[in-house]
Amino acid sequence: MIGEHPDVAATDVAAAVARGWGVAVTGAEHLPLGTGAWHWSVGDDTGPQWFATLHVVESAEDRQTRLASYDAAARLARRLSFVVASVHTRDGRVAVDLGPGLLLTLTPLLEGDAVGDGAFADDAARSVVASMMGDLHRQRRLHLPSWRPRIGRHGRDRRRELLGCLQSGQWSGGPWSGPAGRLVSAAAPALRAAVRRFTLLGAAVGGGVERWVVSHGRPDASNLVRTPDGYRLVDWGALALAPRERDLRLALADAEGTEPWYSYLEAGGAPEPLAEDALELFALERHLTEVTEHTLRLAGPHGDGPDERRCFGDLERELGALLGRWGGGAPVS
Repeated sequence: MIGEHPDVAATDVAAAVARGWGVAVTGAEHLPLGTGAWHWSVGDDTGPQWFATLHVVESAEDRQTRLASYDAAARLARRLSFVVASVHTRDGRVAVDLGPGLLLTLTPLLEGDAVGDGAFADDAARSVVASMMGDLHRQRRLHLPSWRPRIGRHGRDRRRELLGCLQSGQWSGGPWSGPAGRLVSAAAPALRAAVRRFTLLGAAVGGGVERWVVSHGRPDASNLVRTPDGYRLVDWGALALAPRERDLRLALADAEGTEPWYSYLEAGGAPEPLAEDALELFALERHLTEVTEHTLRLAGPHGDGPDERRCFGDLERELGALLGRWGGGAPVS
């Protein structure tokens, strides 16, 4: 998040890291990154060393699912050098509770930058991730949660809430409710059609569990970091057993040439063609989830800070993507 958490200060994070991980913390600094969590760099006498993330967990199931994903990622990191997993606390936990519904994780602070912000710019970047996914997908099936077709974050399916917003007409939660409401109302027919399409595809793709793989869930350009020691993949909180198309939509389906596919196969990925229904399902899942989260935030009580302004911009962009493919316009990925 761009803004700081209203109830958690940098000193709270520093104290929790010192207490839980035994780090001789000298300070923590809020980092204005991301949209669904809060981040800090945490340092000791030698400078910034750690990346602390505060996640919102909305239910006991969401909490347990995240913990299972983080624990599995930590096991994978012992075999796969590109995995940047949560560091265990002194008593063996992968995260600590910082308050009701707030889960804190700690990972090494990487020296480097993300290669982009969403889709990959070229086949060179796609090949890097495709190779990682080939290696990941050939790993034995860990004790992991299974993916389920949902619209929304935090383990919740919020499609009914989205449809409720479409029916309510006028929103009055804050300064961005009016503009956001007009955007969503104009796109309402396409949104309803997209939700129906998502439901049908989810039922069709949900079978064949025996062919599912260990799936990262978000291997896009924003999570691929170029470091002096090579590329690393971050954000393993959605690790789950799932169809491989969940990970390959951007790396392979968007490929301009054969190199990304070659990289995937060389690393151990299966040679079968990708399933078009599954690719469409995961594209819909991504766009509908973003539209839903932004819609519900701006329909409800909110202020007029940088996060709300970015939320409106993201809503506008994601609605454009949906309309482009499922509203009669040009296809998008």
